[in-house]
Amino acid sequence: MSGNPFLGPQPYRAADRARFFGREDVTRKLSNHILAYPCITLFGPSGAGKSSVMQAGVIPHLVDTLDSRVVYIEGWLRDEAPLERLVRALFHQLELGAPPEELSAPQGLEAALELAEQQSSRPLLVYLDQFEQLFQQGRDAGRTDELLKNLRELARGSMRGVHLVVAMREDYLGRFRDRARGRRELLEQGFRLGPLSVGEMVKVACQLAETGTPAQQWSRDEVLALMLQVRIPGQGETEDSEVQAAFAQIVCRALWEERAKGNSLGWVQAEPMLHRYLEATLEGLGPLKPHARRLLEEQLVAGDGSRTLLMEKQARAVLSELSEVEASTVLTRLEAAAVLHAEEHQGSRYFELGHDWLARKVFELKRERVRQEEAAQKWREEQARREEEAARRLREERAARRRLALVAGGTAAVSLLLGLLLLWALGQRKEAEEARAHARAQALMAGAREMRERADFATVSKLLLEVKHPGQVRGWEHLAYELLRTPVPITTLRCPGSTQAASFSPDGSHIALTCGDGSVRVWRAEGTGEPVVLKGHEDSVSSASFSPDGQRIVTASWDKTARVWKADGTGEP
Repeated sequence: MSGNPFLGPQPYRAADRARFFGREDVTRKLSNHILAYPCITLFGPSGAGKSSVMQAGVIPHLVDTLDSRVVYIEGWLRDEAPLERLVRALFHQLELGAPPEELSAPQGLEAALELAEQQSSRPLLVYLDQFEQLFQQGRDAGRTDELLKNLRELARGSMRGVHLVVAMREDYLGRFRDRARGRRELLEQGFRLGPLSVGEMVKVACQLAETGTPAQQWSRDEVLALMLQVRIPGQGETEDSEVQAAFAQIVCRALWEERAKGNSLGWVQAEPMLHRYLEATLEGLGPLKPHARRLLEEQLVAGDGSRTLLMEKQARAVLSELSEVEASTVLTRLEAAAVLHAEEHQGSRYFELGHDWLARKVFELKRERVRQEEAAQKWREEQARREEEAARRLREERAARRRLALVAGGTAAVSLLLGLLLLWALGQRKEAEEARAHARAQALMAGAREMRERADFATVSKLLLEVKHPGQVRGWEHLAYELLRTPVPITTLRCPGSTQAASFSPDGSHIALTCGDGSVRVWRAEGTGEPVVLKGHEDSVSSASFSPDGQRIVTASWDKTARVWKADGTGEP
């Protein structure tokens, strides 16, 4: 074992068994539970370590103690029938040969189990991970029902020594039960795997730090303070609180790297580490960053912010603008940084983001990029409109000059008169041009003042730069100095004491701001008017969030209560 011992947001595997600490008891209990029943539903919150416990704990344990055979499916491709995926996995991983092409998928499953029984009497574990992907938006419900129907037959115990484990996030457990209703064999036995506690994660982190190269000795008090920062929101600041394991791995990985470089850190903050993790990984790709970012944003995150799977061939097609070496560099570095997780599949590989947190972060980056592109496109359209307007005025002026030239080419008899008329016309035109220039300068100044009121400081600066002879325009210098002094924020919302949290309503029209005096103030998003003040907590408020319809607000306080209010402040909480 060498280098950084913290994996980041990806599961432990059999190869990581030597540094898989803190899960010995649950590994033993889950192993016994699996052996006691033909089918187990393994569920827990995202990042609780279901895949790690199975791959680095249960599976090696069953292989060592019972010489079990294992068939393992880690992900479900959107365009692949799940039952066919299971049949191919059985034939391939148990080395039963090629699946008979003339058989249907249910017949293929039956044939694979018969061959497996003939092959050996050793126990067979069928582990289906990330089962929630089959219930996500856009999945073929008919194909999923076909798989559930055949899994029911497998769970009935028609073949002795077969144990089925179906693992999923617990927020999808309700959908699974709805779809599996009437198939009690799939629902009877469940095993919930909760996250590590803060105290347990502290012990694991200190043990892991000692296994790195070079070994590091971490202060338990310092690690405890760090783990408390990545505990599950809403839980108390105690060692019994549950920790968000993926976040803990990310911050510990970052902390280990900083210590390995000899950087002496004071009080360690988790949130900046989490924010920098993905951005630093992308920045490290240099000129390949835009291609990597496009791959993550457009191919590996769904429209609802969830993770999707992508075959390696498809990933390389997205990176087709790069050379083969550059494309390999992007995929290899993202995988090494645990941003991408890769699995073998039918002689190739598929990729997915290493954790749901990364999917959410990529989704946020994508929305910000789209917003910036839309703003840039709007600015370009406005520029094109102004350039066209300037060209039109220039054409008009050139046409006027051509008409004057024709008049000047008249007969000699009227040349003097025409000359006088020309001088007069030139004088009038100069006055008109000066008037137009003055009017345009006033229009630009009016637009700049309007944009200043709207806090569009970029447009204000551009309009001021377009004013010709600014020293002759009244108010230009004052507005320019005012712009230079203007701070970046659009508006500033204030409340008594310190503030710990702020959140937008779903429609973006209001902002809830927590205050150190135990109140919450609900402002209009543009900062106008007086806020609605929600009072009642006996200590400072740590968080405030709107309901999906924006009609209610839930607040949590250090006085150990959470209260639900009407967003307009009426009634009692």
